[in-house]
Amino acid sequence: MAPIDQHPRSPWRRATRALLAVAVLGLAAVSAATAKKLYKYQDASGAWIYTDKPPAADVKAEVRPLPVSELPARISIRNRGAPDAPILAVVNDYYGPVEVEISGEGLENMRAEPPLPVRVVAAARAETPAVTLKPTGARWRYGYRVRAVLGDPAANHQPEQPYAPPFASGQRFVIGQAFDGAFSHRHPQSRHAVDLSLPLGTPVRAARAGVIMDVAGDFFDGGTDPKYQTRANAVRVLHADGTMAIYGHLHPDSIRVASGQRVERGTWLANSGNTGFSTGPHLHFAIQRNAGMELVSVPFEFSGADGRGVIPVAGSLLAAP
Repeated sequence: MAPIDQHPRSPWRRATRALLAVAVLGLAAVSAATAKKLYKYQDASGAWIYTDKPPAADVKAEVRPLPVSELPARISIRNRGAPDAPILAVVNDYYGPVEVEISGEGLENMRAEPPLPVRVVAAARAETPAVTLKPTGARWRYGYRVRAVLGDPAANHQPEQPYAPPFASGQRFVIGQAFDGAFSHRHPQSRHAVDLSLPLGTPVRAARAGVIMDVAGDFFDGGTDPKYQTRANAVRVLHADGTMAIYGHLHPDSIRVASGQRVERGTWLANSGNTGFSTGPHLHFAIQRNAGMELVSVPFEFSGADGRGVIPVAGSLLAAP
């Protein structure tokens, strides 16, 4: 997953004939890729061959670059057409929807249907056709840019009740940083986040029912060095209204749920930790939605002792009824 407390916009990274951008929590920026090549030649019978494998050295071939997309493991772009007439499809391996934008880069003698840029909402664990590219001349080439943001832009935050404090009943902890926290809650993805001062190993409970959309649990350290911005263990829960809860900085090897699992309010998700960009043990908690190719956090209330909603305030005690 991407940074929890700080979320600078991911830069465009250049790949030959393709530019890729990933600006999402849960998807990290990718490194440059080496372009594949398309070889066009005639075989002994005169039939035209299109392949990414070079022919024999004595065979005259026309060579054209093809774009390579190195998106994160759970999102990929696949060509379901011919090499010279691509049909680009989005493969989403997340247990929740993802919005993907494909825009043209260096198209020559190629027509896109529908016209680029195009946005599609890729359903969970599914393949979604996005765009067809058709040659309009003898000499052609194509490239594209890809952006992906977790969530459906149609999501509307409508919780059934205030969120349960994300720890066991009877416990109470200090809210170290609340909405618009000066230290690290200044980016839209974390502006309405809350940091709870949970000691190491405190059980973290689901604040609302949903489906585990993604899990990151392979990191063992943390600190304020920028290198830790992509090293936080976290669980993302998809709610019925399309919003998502993020539980961050979790303890290594403590996650008790798996992607695709249904959880209820109060389910034990993991234990609190100090992984990723962090000044000390705590739990980072936020509700996020896709605001149209941008992941943003939204205001929310915790359930107070009498069941009424309580707005988080830095320095105050939050108690779980």
